[in-house]
Amino acid sequence: MNTLENTSAPVNPSVNESANIQNPPALDDQLWTTEQVGKYLHVSLKTVFNLRKKGLPYVQLGGAVRFLPQEIKDYLVTNRGLTSHRLRQVVRKGTFA
Repeated sequence: MNTLENTSAPVNPSVNESANIQNPPALDDQLWTTEQVGKYLHVSLKTVFNLRKKGLPYVQLGGAVRFLPQEIKDYLVTNRGLTSHRLRQVVRKGTFA
């Protein structure tokens, strides 16, 4: 009887198994830092902090503050800060949102 049959499992994963590793998530699936939000909005960190106080959505993970990219984009759409005159112009043209 041969004792080497079916007694050892491969130590290294095969090429097929390593090909099944999932791709990293897209950039929009990741959480943004305060610095990344500031860079995206072209504003300072202080402005990002002030926007948080005014309702900019964020997630607190322990002591770290993170932002969901889609929520930042949605916030920009809903809080455009248009004057009433500009709002009338946009609504008249039908180009709002």
